[in-house]
Amino acid sequence: MNDPRANINGNNLFTLGAPRADYTKTPGRVPGFWLSLGGFVLAIVFPFPAVIVAVIGLTFTMQAYRVIPVRARGRGLVLAGLGLSIGAIALVLLRSIASLF
Repeated sequence: MNDPRANINGNNLFTLGAPRADYTKTPGRVPGFWLSLGGFVLAIVFPFPAVIVAVIGLTFTMQAYRVIPVRARGRGLVLAGLGLSIGAIALVLLRSIASLF
């Protein structure tokens, strides 16, 4: 057999390594980010609806956070969504506590 594709020596396939999984299509990653961002923006004006939107965004991002491993592509958007939703909830709590005084 003289097929050049069958020649393993010198074709550099071993140096490529194992293929990496694509986690950019993980369910809940993109909607969780947008809901968290919307919750954060709403927290400035409307605290009660912001908590509802931020909690829904938090559930979506936590769903994606459990699936995507550390250092995988697509994890940064999930971490940003987590930060935004936690920040929105903290901002609403801070505003409600400050309104008591």
